[in-house]
Amino acid sequence: MNYLFILQSENLSQTAPNWFDWFSLISSLLVSGASIFFAFKLAEKVYQKEKSDKVLEDLEIQNSEIQIFKSSLIELNDSIEKQIINLQKYDSNRDFKLFLHVDIKVDFLQFIDIKYLYRRIGFSNTEAIKKINDLMAMLYALYDFRESLTDEFRTYIKKYNYHESKFNQYRQLLYTKYFSICHNRAEVELSGDGNTKKWKFRVHDKFIIRYSELVDKILTDDSIVGLQDRAKLNNEFVIPLTAIAYQYVPEDLDAIEVNNIGNDVISAFNDMEYVTKIHFDVINVYLHNLRAVSAKIREVLDII
Repeated sequence: MNYLFILQSENLSQTAPNWFDWFSLISSLLVSGASIFFAFKLAEKVYQKEKSDKVLEDLEIQNSEIQIFKSSLIELNDSIEKQIINLQKYDSNRDFKLFLHVDIKVDFLQFIDIKYLYRRIGFSNTEAIKKINDLMAMLYALYDFRESLTDEFRTYIKKYNYHESKFNQYRQLLYTKYFSICHNRAEVELSGDGNTKKWKFRVHDKFIIRYSELVDKILTDDSIVGLQDRAKLNNEFVIPLTAIAYQYVPEDLDAIEVNNIGNDVISAFNDMEYVTKIHFDVINVYLHNLRAVSAKIREVLDII
């Protein structure tokens, strides 16, 4: 037992660290700690630098996008105001001449990050945010503005031309059908010098006499003959003639034909007026919407 104890004591004596070992251990720990500390400080400094650079970069991007947004809004509003003027002229003149401004486009919206606008005005500014949201909704509605207005105009012209082709049957009443009836129911009488021809009707043929008197009256009115006023032509010629012809229905075949043609012309005129009213009601909706967008653009430009 004594022998074993001595051996174990000698073994413990041999493995116990001396002062140099302790110094090396402590030095290693200090160096490792210092390395970790300086590495942490360096990483923290790099992180703060990157964070600061990121903030500056985001601020530059924000300012750049907002400036682009403002410039785009100014250009868009300029085009909108010009389009408003042209639509007002079109509505006033109603001369089938509609001018479209191709610069009314909102493609710039796809390059705008709306969060930058919110940051600029402040996320707590709910009133200003609502104005921006309202504007964005209005602008997105303008994406197909040109195509929509073009389609509306073309549809109107197509419908108007269709009804106008029927309305143009008034020419039969004023010329071809009239001359055909006169040829069958009257004689041609020459003036004393032989240079002027004139219809000579039978005294009791009241229908053609009244018809002829109305035609003579209309042919002396340049505003009607030149078709400058379709409403006047309809009111002062077609409607009265149709009413005259109706008085001789059903005994007079020519009166029946004139009455039928007259009713077709009157119906076509009413259809022309109807499609025109509907079309310009739509044009006024476009005007209202464009004015609203223009006003909202000016509001937003004042707050960003």
